[in-house]
Amino acid sequence: MSRQATCPVPPGQEPKVCAHGFRTNADDLIDDFEDGDTQITKLADRSGYWFTSHDDHGSTIDPTPLAPSAGGADGSQKAMHISGQTATGVGSWGSQLGANLVGEGVYDASDHAGISFKAKVGPSSTKKVRFKVADVNTHPDGGVCKNCWNQFGKNLDLTTEWREYRVTFDEMRQEAGWGDPFPAVVPSKIMGINWSIEPGRAFDLWIDDVQFIDCQ
Repeated sequence: MSRQATCPVPPGQEPKVCAHGFRTNADDLIDDFEDGDTQITKLADRSGYWFTSHDDHGSTIDPTPLAPSAGGADGSQKAMHISGQTATGVGSWGSQLGANLVGEGVYDASDHAGISFKAKVGPSSTKKVRFKVADVNTHPDGGVCKNCWNQFGKNLDLTTEWREYRVTFDEMRQEAGWGDPFPAVVPSKIMGINWSIEPGRAFDLWIDDVQFIDCQ
């Protein structure tokens, strides 16, 4: 597998490594879903929208149209809730919930160390979910990759109880064996985030309180 020409991480904007823990700031919220709409919280020039997608080989995802559901984390009113079944076979990649951080182009998240969110799954759901970040190198709209969509991310095993998950940019990796390889996610040129369910899984996923995290 040959390496394509990359858009490197700009000097001084490599993913942060937090040696002394994490904190959040007042403008770090991406969405807590309490407003009931599908636009992310409009802070710090963020203006994107939530979306769902799935392969056309039999995978499904509900609700349609997408909207926050009643019953958020820690007693809050709303969260994003998706459910469905992913298909198997050639061409099946699964289903996903995602959000674009801006309407068009890239978002500069280089001041942040990663993203946190609260999540749980239903009792009959797969617990395996991959959280991913689309950046200028791995998204086709970035104009860099030829074999795209192998985004940097982390595999998670969720539980049936609400828990907070913190995923830092420096620990995110591409999946092995496919797609154009790149050295690291480019925090200064992020396009979006998503939670992906692999083929052959029934899923019932809840997401709430999505926000950036910073180093202490």
